[in-house]
Amino acid sequence: MKFLTAAFSLLLVSSPVFSCDWKISKTRDQMTDVVTCAVTSAKAKVSFYRHGKDRPNVYDGSAYSESGLRIRIDDNKVISMGDNAYTRQKALDELLPQLKSGTRIRTAFDDYPEYKEGDAPLCNLQKLLDAC
Repeated sequence: MKFLTAAFSLLLVSSPVFSCDWKISKTRDQMTDVVTCAVTSAKAKVSFYRHGKDRPNVYDGSAYSESGLRIRIDDNKVISMGDNAYTRQKALDELLPQLKSGTRIRTAFDDYPEYKEGDAPLCNLQKLLDAC
């Protein structure tokens, strides 16, 4: 029994810890009462947001409009978010269903002078987006 307890303790110490850091924030426009909701992860380095009843969109927080945001859910192919409305909508068509079934999100984008990468579990992201 001591051996099993020691082995289990060692396993716990050597296992990576994946904590959820998705946070939700809502703001209401005083003139229109439209709610803008954002779900953000510092580990993933992205925010998903929804303005009113619009579908969710994604933002990387870069200071530059053309950051080249790339997202990968689990081991699926990389999705390039695109910097114009047409390519972004096509990318969202691919990305949003993957958020429902995925477990991990990885991101990469340029934020001159840095190249940033994020890696986080999806955890409760979909529930938070549904609550927006």
